[in-house]
Amino acid sequence: MARFSNGADHVRRRALAVDLLASVDADSLRDKAFSRTYRFAADLTVVDVMAEIARPVPVGVLASALGLPAVSAEVALVAAAYHPHVTPGADAEAALGRLITACGAADELAAARIGLLVQACDATAGLIGNELFAALTGKPAEQPVLATRRRVDGDDVTVSLAGTPFGAGPRACPGSRHALALAAGVLEALRGFRLTERETTWVSAPNLRMPAVLWVTRD
Repeated sequence: MARFSNGADHVRRRALAVDLLASVDADSLRDKAFSRTYRFAADLTVVDVMAEIARPVPVGVLASALGLPAVSAEVALVAAAYHPHVTPGADAEAALGRLITACGAADELAAARIGLLVQACDATAGLIGNELFAALTGKPAEQPVLATRRRVDGDDVTVSLAGTPFGAGPRACPGSRHALALAAGVLEALRGFRLTERETTWVSAPNLRMPAVLWVTRD
């Protein structure tokens, strides 16, 4: 993946991701995220937004735009295990294998497509969960990703993102517009819902600030 690369490898791999995103219209992502969320939630009384909407909807919409089938479940498994400091289990390895098969090749272009989906998974879910929680409680919205990791000379380095939720400079997130569009579509479709309780459980990972569970019900 580009984010764990340096020098020429980083430039080349990032360019693949940027080119893929350039072919995807952000407004279209918003419309499709709205439609998918609206259809899913239309007949529901109570739903855990984080588990059932905030991750699978953005990943599913982006996967379709990148020419891939429904792979949200596989992406969620890989997203939980792809950082260098995590040892992936058999489930994550098998999920990665299925993603590579869906891409049709085990090359850098496949890595770019998978990387975009993996990086969109928790980060976009955090945008959705934090903005929804803030809107429904009147509290300020939290920045979902507090820090990121890089690999430098074989070592893992933690980089603070305080005040720069999408990063900055040559490593700034290339998909910020797409992430915001996906989140906006989901949030628009959830208008008219309210929290079932004002207290919620938050993800315990030190680099993330987002609800672990967010139960809402229709007014």
